[in-house]
Amino acid sequence: MGTVHASGHDVPVYSTVGSFIANLPEMLGAMVVDPRCLVAVIEFEDVRYVQYWVEPDGAVIAEVVSNLNIGDAVALSPDDEEQLRRAGWSEPTLGPRPNWRYEADDMTGVMRIVTMSRDAVYDVLRERDANPVWVRIWEGKHSGPSGDERCAEARRYQATLRDLEMRLLED
Repeated sequence: MGTVHASGHDVPVYSTVGSFIANLPEMLGAMVVDPRCLVAVIEFEDVRYVQYWVEPDGAVIAEVVSNLNIGDAVALSPDDEEQLRRAGWSEPTLGPRPNWRYEADDMTGVMRIVTMSRDAVYDVLRERDANPVWVRIWEGKHSGPSGDERCAEARRYQATLRDLEMRLLED
């Protein structure tokens, strides 16, 4: 495992769902051993997302967007929410934890995050391997996205950033 390339919160890297899922174990493993507090947000074409960060104590946090935090994106159905619940995701709450969440404190748990994320991406968010994703990884100043002002800003402006990138690519 190498070090994680931090693109910056304003500089998304374009990829595909299949590539993201295939590289997720390596990305999370590298984030665990990286001395920086890294935040990774993976946004799909419909503006929904999954995100990850590592706490100072080494705990790995994974989140899937919820209806509490979905904005104008396609809402999760009651069946989608039940599927996340059955898979072991903790339910979102108003306040500091508005997304479906899972926390791991060992490598077995990190590998469970990989499996849970794969299932959430394919079965709940209904993404396919060839679909585009925008990956942003940056060094957080505080523990977790909810405590990082830049991450909160990124959540509000994800669609705007993606639209700007698409316009630049078209030129």
